[in-house]
Amino acid sequence: MPRSLAAALSYFCLCIPILTWAAPLPVTAFGQTPAMEFVALSPSGNLLAWLDNRGAQSQLHVFDLTKGAIRTRIGAPPDATVRDLSWFDEETLFVGASMAQRPDVNAPTYEWFRTISVDITSGQSRILLHGAGSMRNVTGSALLSMRTPKPKKVIMSSWDWSATQYKQQTGTRVVGGRKDEGWTYNLYEVDTTSGAPRLIEGGTAFTNAWVVDANGQAIARSEWQADRSSFKLQHRRNGSWSEIFSSDSGELPLVLGMANDGSGVLMRAVLNRPYRAIWRVPFDGSAPQMVISDERSDIGGLIRDPYSQAVTGAWTTGSEPQILWLDDKARSRADGLKKSFGGKQADLLGRSSDNTRALVSVATHATPAIYYLIDYKKGTADIVGEEYPSLVDATLGEVRELTYKARDGYDIPAFVTLPPGADEKQLPLVVLPHGGPESRDMRTFDWLAQFLASRGYVVLQPQFRGSTGYGEAHRRAGYRQWGRLMQDDVTDGVKALIEQGRVDPQRVCIVGASYGGYAALAGAAFTPELYACAVSINGVSNLPLMLSLAEQYAGKQSDLVAYWRDHIGPKTSPEVISKSPSRAADNVRAPVLLLHGVNDSVVPVVQSREMAKALKSLSKPHTLIELPGEDHWLSRSESRTRVLTEMEAFLATHLLAN
Repeated sequence: MPRSLAAALSYFCLCIPILTWAAPLPVTAFGQTPAMEFVALSPSGNLLAWLDNRGAQSQLHVFDLTKGAIRTRIGAPPDATVRDLSWFDEETLFVGASMAQRPDVNAPTYEWFRTISVDITSGQSRILLHGAGSMRNVTGSALLSMRTPKPKKVIMSSWDWSATQYKQQTGTRVVGGRKDEGWTYNLYEVDTTSGAPRLIEGGTAFTNAWVVDANGQAIARSEWQADRSSFKLQHRRNGSWSEIFSSDSGELPLVLGMANDGSGVLMRAVLNRPYRAIWRVPFDGSAPQMVISDERSDIGGLIRDPYSQAVTGAWTTGSEPQILWLDDKARSRADGLKKSFGGKQADLLGRSSDNTRALVSVATHATPAIYYLIDYKKGTADIVGEEYPSLVDATLGEVRELTYKARDGYDIPAFVTLPPGADEKQLPLVVLPHGGPESRDMRTFDWLAQFLASRGYVVLQPQFRGSTGYGEAHRRAGYRQWGRLMQDDVTDGVKALIEQGRVDPQRVCIVGASYGGYAALAGAAFTPELYACAVSINGVSNLPLMLSLAEQYAGKQSDLVAYWRDHIGPKTSPEVISKSPSRAADNVRAPVLLLHGVNDSVVPVVQSREMAKALKSLSKPHTLIELPGEDHWLSRSESRTRVLTEMEAFLATHLLAN
């Protein structure tokens, strides 16, 4: 394929030679955050933008394809982590970013999420919606419409606090109502040049989603009462709101916007099926109609045309995700891309409004993404750049799917990453349960799993009960099973590989982040005979404390606390207390490595400090390493590299030395 664009960008590449197994790839090859991230093509197809992480300070780069040169470099927002990047128009980039802040020394750390409008000519930026007034103290928003009939205007929704509404509502919901009235989820028109909002519609204390039409006007909204397990979908007709769907099943459907024909609202829900599907809820109040479904897995989300917003397809969430296409032209383009790249996964990241250019990410389970610019007029596919330049052409671990039997006979799906070139007999094993726990792994490139495989370890990623993507029964089976069924599924995966002779039972370590960190500590505490070591990254150790911290963070009557109380159990429950690894530290035999970001707003660093304190009081071998300035997601290269370096030495000591 032509590499003319790659040549133009070559001075950005890090040319690190691929080393042999005698000298493994350096830790930084995996620990460096992606060199090129959030690549986006402008509507004209003439400009590319991306976040470049190769320097001491991340920068937004804009490349002019007509001139073959960088147009501008703009420093990333200070004291912030970029989470997303997209084009609003040819002059404006939207940057999604977050900042970790602590209001005072006794308060928890909060992650403030913002959408920032950046003028690529002047470099000036504006925080949309949350830049001034009371909205500065609110985090998070949804960008509902980027292309309205009004120039330089977008539609956003966000929480806000109204003292007036709080006074009106006090005492009106004595039974079963929320006690944090005053918070409402509202709809705003926002000016992209000033960032200033204009309130369009005010929600209620229970509004949780909005749908707008092509003119940016509110057409539907949903309401959720967690304490009553009640969901309602309303349609605005003739200036008033009327209910078109309701459910008291306890399921919270995800509202996804308007249907293509404008006759109703699309939502992702189970509605008494085994798997989540896409449903159309007609505005006339008739029964929901299933639009997209799969008989083997959940539907993960919709694919929309970036300009018309028409739904063209949807992703399934099985072990090998597929796209179910509704649009024949979109299907044909996707098939053509896959064929052009030798059957590899070719994901369309964006296209020009006239369909003459497209931006594609090409990757496999064992190769990180390479970005291509497709020019249909010229018939060329030029490399824009690589996600991990130092891993290009490296031989990485093969990722295989497997299914094993849990102790009750239930089939557990899993992924196994094998060390390149290794003989599958009596190898050291790292079991790597995912976070969430309502999350999942996929058969895609995973920098942590591939790093571990590069060091000679088999990596097992079990999709234990409680994981998403494998149906509602599989997900719901994880409720109130922390340290129980979910942990048993992890344990049984390790035992299955041992019984198959693929791993050495004396050389098994459990490693995880977030909920996976909890699973690592629970493995050390509740099945101490199984593991030679344990590594927790930003993990939970004390369940009652975690529930109390959630109350402090979001309020006792918040939906967040209601969710965690349902998922974990009451903080006073003896079963919850007993399944806290810090309360069972006397059972721990194996050395424990604790790594935790000081600015973690999801699992506060006190969780690792509590575990370290418990282990220290019992003279148990452990190490606590706190990562200054780091968040829950290990967003900084310095922290990722430190984590991998410490883990490499720790695992070598306790697995390879045996």
